[in-house]
Amino acid sequence: MTDLQKKFPKVAIIADQMGAFGGADREMYSILKLLPHSEIFTISFNSKKYPELKNKVNTSFVQKLSNILPKNFYRHLKIFTPLAYESFDLEGYDLVISISAGPGKGVITKLDQPHVAMVMTPPRSLWDKELNARGSKLKFIYKPISTILNTYMRIWDWTTSKRVDYWTANSKFIARKIYKTYRQEAEVLYPGVEERYFKRSSPRKRKLIKEKYNLPEKFVLVVSRLYDHKRVDWAINSCKQANKNLVIVGEGPDRGYLEKIADKDERIHFLGFVKDDMDVKTMYELSDVLVFCGLEDFGLVPVEAMASGTPVLGFGDGGLLETVIEGKTGEFFKTEKELTTLLINFNKTRYNSENIKKHAQKFSEEKFLNNLEKYLNQVHEKESNKRE
Repeated sequence: MTDLQKKFPKVAIIADQMGAFGGADREMYSILKLLPHSEIFTISFNSKKYPELKNKVNTSFVQKLSNILPKNFYRHLKIFTPLAYESFDLEGYDLVISISAGPGKGVITKLDQPHVAMVMTPPRSLWDKELNARGSKLKFIYKPISTILNTYMRIWDWTTSKRVDYWTANSKFIARKIYKTYRQEAEVLYPGVEERYFKRSSPRKRKLIKEKYNLPEKFVLVVSRLYDHKRVDWAINSCKQANKNLVIVGEGPDRGYLEKIADKDERIHFLGFVKDDMDVKTMYELSDVLVFCGLEDFGLVPVEAMASGTPVLGFGDGGLLETVIEGKTGEFFKTEKELTTLLINFNKTRYNSENIKKHAQKFSEEKFLNNLEKYLNQVHEKESNKRE
């Protein structure tokens, strides 16, 4: 048993709905290495998307609703969010950690239960007015309904911020957003990528992945959940104009819309959800460049690509400004037109693969866990002092 396990014998980790594996889930997996005895609480859970997860997962009543409603319909049950999070019984837990880009921090804890909110971002749908419905047949009615519902949800979200005892952010960018939204100071703890991402795949593995996924000899890579705000359509349009092969790894509600834009172009390849992380890691190595078009909170995918020695073309704002070095590990763009120009002129030989990897080491999982362990020890000390 580790020192942290002795200090916090029972730990509850609160997560957003777990229906598609993403960056917040990777951070949760890292935290479970530090706190392997944790239990997880989430609104709904698709176990098929998390085959490696062995911890107990507690779900809300929304899980039962999602089992009888059409696929992915649970995403539209936002009105039940406050009730779902507040219904979790956290009696007896010594530490509560919410890892959330949504309303996970809305759980109710008791006086002697420290609540650490590891905020990916204040909810974008509430504070950045992101709808993520352009791929839906009902998109024309979502906007007016969301406008009304989000007003109520913003009040609830801001109110629940008073329930948090300790705040962390995954970047300086998000720390600023937390202060702007909730007027709370947050400790910056950069997430990290596992050591295995820094190790080169064997020639046999590279050959196997090329054949398994029928990858082109040279290609641009996108690894992303397919939502409106990820702007994968920029990558599709730019690659078509620049005459580049594009491989898209990921699933999401925007896929139908993106496939229409691709218009059966043979240069655009949709692989969907790739279950094996090491398959994706090898794709990073095989690709010429990773393209990342969204305004990102931190951006774990670009760091994973850099850990593999692959340069990044990223949107020039948000967390990527803290991880990508222009001219050394990648380039920035602000418009689709700028991305197209970068792709037309792109030459991978301008970048040194080993220097890219060396830079990515600043965002290793080991550093993240060391920083988190120090932080949680400080939380324990502060809580102990309160009781004296």
